[in-house]
Amino acid sequence: MTFKRILGVVLALLVVIGLVAVRAQRASERTHAPRLTARPVTIEVAEVRSGSVESRETFLGEAIASDEAPLAARITSQVVVVAVREGDPVRRGQVLVELDRRELDDAAASSEAAVAAARDARLSAQVSFDAQRQSTARDAVLFQAEAISRDEWERSHAAEAAAHARLEAAQAQVATAANALESADTRRSYATIRAPFDAVVSACSVTAGDLATPGKPLVTVVGMTGVRIRVKLPAERALTLSRESRMAMQGPAGELVVPIARVFPAMDAAHLATVEVDPPPALRLLPGSTIRVDALRQGANGLVVPRRALLENQAGAYLFVLAGDRVRPVLVQVVDHGTDAVTVRGDVRAGDRVATGTPSRLLMLTADTRVEVATRATGSVGQN
Repeated sequence: MTFKRILGVVLALLVVIGLVAVRAQRASERTHAPRLTARPVTIEVAEVRSGSVESRETFLGEAIASDEAPLAARITSQVVVVAVREGDPVRRGQVLVELDRRELDDAAASSEAAVAAARDARLSAQVSFDAQRQSTARDAVLFQAEAISRDEWERSHAAEAAAHARLEAAQAQVATAANALESADTRRSYATIRAPFDAVVSACSVTAGDLATPGKPLVTVVGMTGVRIRVKLPAERALTLSRESRMAMQGPAGELVVPIARVFPAMDAAHLATVEVDPPPALRLLPGSTIRVDALRQGANGLVVPRRALLENQAGAYLFVLAGDRVRPVLVQVVDHGTDAVTVRGDVRAGDRVATGTPSRLLMLTADTRVEVATRATGSVGQN
């Protein structure tokens, strides 16, 4: 019994000694095992520069013919002839539409007869005045020779004055009749609608037999010498634009940047402002077509960084400035926003390199995070 008890104690001691040896071995292995170091975060960088940012806001522009004329009737009359169709080229002065002119011809003929009658009356008055003037001249000689009395001389002088008044009245009547004829001819010309310039017919809204009324367009013609691009935009945006502002659009050989040619001084019926640009001839557009137009705005000068370098959260906006193999988080104030870059103010200088990337990538960076620059680093932000 005593031997068994001793054997049990010995076995227990051996187990305890074995456990202690295992723990010691594991502790030694942990002490001498190689340490694992965190891998550096790969980042792209850009260089802070001095300059300004450019912002773009996109609008839809409409091409408007430089010369466009909706031709309407000035009188109420029936359409007799429509000589053109949509797409027809026309020359200046070419007849496009003929209206019924019979009443106008009658009025003009009546005015011509009135002019002829007035001219006959003037001729008769001229003959009478010439005869009376000669008679009065003879009576003046006779009165000087005391061959006629003063009463006779005064009657002869009064007759000359009356003949002259009748002549002036006849001349006035001729002028009145001539003005009436000119008005009748002008009104008769309203029956013929002619092209005001070399153009192409873009719309023809009448056919023979229709009734033309004043203000109702019959034919619309557009010149082919060029187009204007008209852009509608909100009033608050228009207030930031002037004739020194620029618009960008895509042409056949790349982007075209042109100044604003006109800023309309009032809002339209839709409460939108209107500006126009005159595109270069390289930008070929048909009237009525639309084109994307970017309104450009040059911001204030300052320190410029890419938008991708900025991490914004509730605490503010941060840049991560590269310092050796670490980055230094810097709280900055955003002064101006551009399309691809921002102007900032803070503890950074031109020439500093800052980390760029997606927000999830920038969230991985702290002051203790090791970083390495990607081999395809972006370099500095392009000048605007």
